[in-house]
Amino acid sequence: MKVGVLIGSITGNTENFAHVIMDELKKQDPTLTFEEYMINLEMNKKNTHADYKYPNCDAYLIGASVEVVGIPVYVRQYLESMPFENLQKKYILTFNTYSGTSGHSQFAIEQILLKSQALPVSHIQCIYPCNYVYSTKIYAKDIKQQLMQDLQAKCTLFVNSLLSDSYSFVAQPKGFSYGLMYKAQHLRIPIKFIILNDCTGCGICVENCPSGIIRLENNRAIIIEKDRCLGCFACFQKCPVKAIVDPKKKLLKVEQYNFKQMHIIERK
Repeated sequence: MKVGVLIGSITGNTENFAHVIMDELKKQDPTLTFEEYMINLEMNKKNTHADYKYPNCDAYLIGASVEVVGIPVYVRQYLESMPFENLQKKYILTFNTYSGTSGHSQFAIEQILLKSQALPVSHIQCIYPCNYVYSTKIYAKDIKQQLMQDLQAKCTLFVNSLLSDSYSFVAQPKGFSYGLMYKAQHLRIPIKFIILNDCTGCGICVENCPSGIIRLENNRAIIIEKDRCLGCFACFQKCPVKAIVDPKKKLLKVEQYNFKQMHIIERK
């Protein structure tokens, strides 16, 4: 059985955790195969009219980071635009990565899937200590044990559903502040990034922008249609020379974040 792995990640956290889950699923059912898709890259193809098609697998593992206590806009756009038949009656295991818990993220993904008559089996939350919220008091040793127990149990539910073709679902509560968070996510004004003369024209930002609004011209990246910017930070995070910043250049002082295994090893 082929499991489509849809990953909304620009820092590497979600991609890394997807592989942790895939390893556990493979351990429980060695017959499973996986086909990975990075959602920002797939949306880039779609928006730049490149050769593009949606995955149509037997089941799915879908994960995203949390943005403004919800899923990133480009992830929402991708899932909402998937053909109905590609998700209908397919078992889904979802997860999110964040430095805190977020029922809003689970609720948002579930609502999109249920509209497509997909079958969301369970949801896994991965709390990364020292990620973005550096003041967190949750230590890696404490969360790793809890996380792995939860991960194994949720993976078992998913595998059992696939093997027995049986479905049991308990919906995530909406939460009193979900409406406010949804509006905050969609009404916020994205940062209008600028590209400095340090740009080397490598094209990494062009390939990673989910909106497809960056292109190369005279061996330099330029941003077009700034009104379509989602403020997802993919260009900033992926630029190897840090040539993409905000107009006030405050991001020059911000460390680009990329996943490091040390963030989940057992240490205080």
